Amino acid sequence: MKKIVILTLILSSIFLFQAFYNIKNINPTYAATTSTANWNEEASLKRVNTIGATILKANNLPEGITFKVSDDESINAYANINKEVYVYRGLLEYVTNDEELAAVIAHEIGHIVNSHSAKQTIINSIISSISPSTTNAVLSTSVEAAKQLSSMKVSREDEFEADLTAIDLLQKTEYNPLALISVLNKICGNYVDLVSTHPSGEKRLMNIYDYADYNYPDMVKKGYNTDSYLKARELIWANLKIRKENPRKLAKAQKEQEKLKQKKLKRAKKMLNSNDPWNTSLNIIQQLSGQ
Repeated sequence: MKKIVILTLILSSIFLFQAFYNIKNINPTYAATTSTANWNEEASLKRVNTIGATILKANNLPEGITFKVSDDESINAYANINKEVYVYRGLLEYVTNDEELAAVIAHEIGHIVNSHSAKQTIINSIISSISPSTTNAVLSTSVEAAKQLSSMKVSREDEFEADLTAIDLLQKTEYNPLALISVLNKICGNYVDLVSTHPSGEKRLMNIYDYADYNYPDMVKKGYNTDSYLKARELIWANLKIRKENPRKLAKAQKEQEKLKQKKLKRAKKMLNSNDPWNTSLNIIQQLSGQ
C-alpha cells in the first residue's frame, strides 16, 4: 500500500511539471503580433461564432453548441460536456489566420462529436462507485491515482480522434484542413508523452498527415502555404522516408489507416442517423448522477 501512495505522489508531481512544460514549450518564433491592448471581446465572439456555425452547417450537424471566448491570455481552447466551446484570447491572438482558428474549433467540436468529456466522466464515476466508501486517506489516494492513469490513456486517444474528426469536418468547408498541422506545429512541443494526457507533437502531426493523405490525397497534394506547415512537412517527410525503407513499418501504417477509415465511416453514420447526437452523452451522465 505504501508503494501506491509513493507512486501517486510521484505521478502528481510529474503532472504539475508537465502542465508547466507544455505551456513553456510553445514555439516563440510564432509569438503573437497582436497587442492584447487591442482585445475586442464582441468582435472576437462574432469571429468564433461565424467559424463555428460554418463548420456545423457544412457538415449538416445540429445546432446546440455554444461558442464562447475568454479574456485569458493562455494559448488554449476547450470543450465541455455542456456542449460549450471556449476559445481563449491568447489563442485568438496566436493563430495566423481564420483557417488555423477553424482548425482549433473543429478539433473541439470533434471532442463533442465523439462524447469525450462524457466518456471520461463515466470512467471516473465507475472507478469511484467500485471503491470502498471510506475516509481512509490511502484508499482515497489510490482511487484518485486510478482516475489519473485512466485519464492519461483516454485523453491521448481522444486527442488523436478529435484531430482526425477535425480533418473530416474541415474538408467539407472553405477552410484548408492542413491548417490543423500548421497551428499544432506552433503550439504543441515534441515532449515525451509517457506522463502527459496529450500525445507528443510529432506523433500528432504524423497521425494527422497520414490520415489526411490516406483519405484526402488530392487535398494534401495542394498543400498549405504557411511557414509553420512547411516546417512541419519537413519533419513529416523525414519520418515517411524512414518508414518507406522498412516494409514492416509501411505495412503497419497502411493497416492502421484502413482501421481509421472504418472508424471514420462509423462516426459519420452515427452523426447522420442521430437527430441530436449532442444529447446522447449528456443523458448518460444525468442518469448516472441521478438528475
